[in-house]
Amino acid sequence: MFGRGRREFDRRGASEMDVPEKVTSRGSSEPDGPYDIAQAPDDDVYRLDLGSLRIPALDGMQVQFQVEESTGKPLTVLVTDGRSAMELSVFAAPKSRGLWDEVRAEILETIQGGGGSEADGRYGPELRMSLPTGRPGETVPGRMIGVDGPRWFLRAVVTGAAGQDPAAGPLLDAALRNLIISRGDGAMPVRDPLPLRLPKEATDHPDHPDGSGGPVASATSGRPEMPVRGARIAEIR
Repeated sequence: MFGRGRREFDRRGASEMDVPEKVTSRGSSEPDGPYDIAQAPDDDVYRLDLGSLRIPALDGMQVQFQVEESTGKPLTVLVTDGRSAMELSVFAAPKSRGLWDEVRAEILETIQGGGGSEADGRYGPELRMSLPTGRPGETVPGRMIGVDGPRWFLRAVVTGAAGQDPAAGPLLDAALRNLIISRGDGAMPVRDPLPLRLPKEATDHPDHPDGSGGPVASATSGRPEMPVRGARIAEIR
């Protein structure tokens, strides 16, 4: 986890969040996302509106945030199922090409010496690596997934059980495949993070001593960068 100050979004604190067992935009047995907002399906899935990210509120999943200390704005989003975690970040990309091939090559060069490698995944090539937990000398297995969209690049870093075995995180996979990304029309430097905001469900639920309030993560003075080894990922216990 990200440390002190984290509160979790409990879906029981909101209403009407039932999600169909299967979601599809073209009649297939599986969803087709993540979706650009221009191609988003007209479905009954309840999604948390974070501005550039719309995250499905799936039963059994919790959503957490890492926020900037000076502004309180979320920088990255973490979804968990109790055994695994997936950190989500979305960045501006060029009109003419995707970023994942380029970013993946850059990272692979830095992690190969530590046992990192490239592997085939559900979304094509992904990276397998060891990520630090925050404890000296301790690491956990992780997977980095990249998805290129229209002028955006989505990064998902998975740790916990699903960081080693992709089949161990079906709920996280469902969340990823039902994401909606809203890039916006404004000009942005390539690789800059798209802006996020806390969803209404978070601001409507004040913090409680038992941690049952809305989702706010630990504060930081930094900002999300393009993928680097061990970027703000820790083991979920």
